[in-house]
Amino acid sequence: MTSSTQYFHEGLMELKGALVSHERWLFLGIQDIKLRYRRTIIGPWWVTISTGILVAMLGILWSKIFGADLQNYLPFFAVGFIVWGWMSGQFSDAAGGFFQFQGVIKQIKLPFLIYILRLNVRQFIILLHNSVIIVLVLLLIGQGFTLMSLVAIPNLILIQLNLTLLSAVITIFCTRYQDMTQVVNVGTMLTFFFTPILWQVETLKSRTYLVEWNPVYHWIELIRAPLLGHLPTVNDYLWSGASLIVLFFISAYYLGRYRSRIAYWL
Repeated sequence: MTSSTQYFHEGLMELKGALVSHERWLFLGIQDIKLRYRRTIIGPWWVTISTGILVAMLGILWSKIFGADLQNYLPFFAVGFIVWGWMSGQFSDAAGGFFQFQGVIKQIKLPFLIYILRLNVRQFIILLHNSVIIVLVLLLIGQGFTLMSLVAIPNLILIQLNLTLLSAVITIFCTRYQDMTQVVNVGTMLTFFFTPILWQVETLKSRTYLVEWNPVYHWIELIRAPLLGHLPTVNDYLWSGASLIVLFFISAYYLGRYRSRIAYWL
């Protein structure tokens, strides 16, 4: 019991050390984006353009397949698809483990969460670019923006906290067990199809309980619901808050327990 408490305390120190060094991971995340697109003309806007075309084509196609009204379906799909792209991007980065930073990890002792936050900054910048697609869809096809839309901002922070802590757990496991990368990738793909992104909850009729146990659905709804003009449900907040607490304890424990072994796994 004492050792578990010690691991948890050391993990808290890791979390605190990373948050205190926010200038470092913010700068590195921004530099990563600049370096990735330094030889392009419009930089990350290429991602936004390709995503926008994909959203438009798939939105029209699936609205026809489901027999849904395009004016209602396209905003629902656009917000869900772009938020999911942001989430899955963080899962994919986390599944790469600490291997891409092994040169630094073996030479400099830094809180390990810094590397995860650096990856999160990359994905958040891409989300900011892709949010232009949401704005255009809501203004041209949806009902536009209201004061209700502002609720999505604090909810976005809540989701990012969940994703950062989950990424820490995924990264540690994928560093220890390299075959876990494929498990995470397959799990991410399955989660996409089992989450109301392409399809709407109403299509389940009396079986809506199938999505109520999916935390990713509640995370997406925290952003999608206010942007579409209605408040998230109490269940959305309960699931997101509960997952944050659980992930906080798990990530702190694993960071404290395995931080001295990570460099030897690389």
